[in-house]
Amino acid sequence: MTAHTPYPAQITLNCGPVSAVDLALFAAASGDHNPLHLDLATAQAAGFDRPVVHGMLTMAYAARLCSSHFGPGSVRALQTRFTGVAKLGDTVRFTGTLTGTEGACGIYTLSALATDGSELMTGTARVERRGAA
Repeated sequence: MTAHTPYPAQITLNCGPVSAVDLALFAAASGDHNPLHLDLATAQAAGFDRPVVHGMLTMAYAARLCSSHFGPGSVRALQTRFTGVAKLGDTVRFTGTLTGTEGACGIYTLSALATDGSELMTGTARVERRGAA
């Protein structure tokens, strides 16, 4: 990108470690009380070593990546594809790489990696700078 863009070449955010309280609060807010997210025995019966983070919580963290850099209301579009699962105790590292601009908006490719380095999510975000968050 040229030096004239108001958007940084890369943005990052670490979220976590995701706690049982985070999962319980998200379950209450979203109405998604699937025990896979809240109960160790259920998660283990499904083949996981720990409860699984709600996919929509991971997506909300992706939106936070953008709003923390460009201000509240800056996300104009967010598209994601889940490629893995975050689990209780993970710290998720989100990265956005500027791939271009469209009018006043910056276009970022997104990725999310779990604590162990496994890919959790890919996507794109269209953001419009709203000021410091």
